[in-house]
Amino acid sequence: MEQSARYGLLTARILIAVVFLLNAFGIIDQSIPARELVERGAPASLVPLIMLSGRALELIAGFALALGILPRLSAIALFVFLVPATFVSHSFWLAAGTPAFQGQLINFCKNTAILGGLLFIAATPGQPRLWAKT
Repeated sequence: MEQSARYGLLTARILIAVVFLLNAFGIIDQSIPARELVERGAPASLVPLIMLSGRALELIAGFALALGILPRLSAIALFVFLVPATFVSHSFWLAAGTPAFQGQLINFCKNTAILGGLLFIAATPGQPRLWAKT
């Protein structure tokens, strides 16, 4: 693999992984998504388990993606996680006509861009590891 492609893929994977790692470590507040899960019908008693499971997936797959350990599988796992999370947390169509609409639309579009990046990573064979020599 040519060096610019190698460094480009490494950089892209790390940048996408950072979003998931910030969520996993709780740096990005998750209280609103937890409340939205309950509002959308998830049993309140299961929400902490759902949130913990999501954070665990983001932590494991995020580190694996950044380090290049099974990056295609990690990207697919994060993709599968992000699709329902996007529809639950950024349902801009429910906010139509409210001040929250613009923010929800922007975040929905941001997540669709991340989904595109994850698909690109999943479809790219021969992903380099972070520690591999050039």
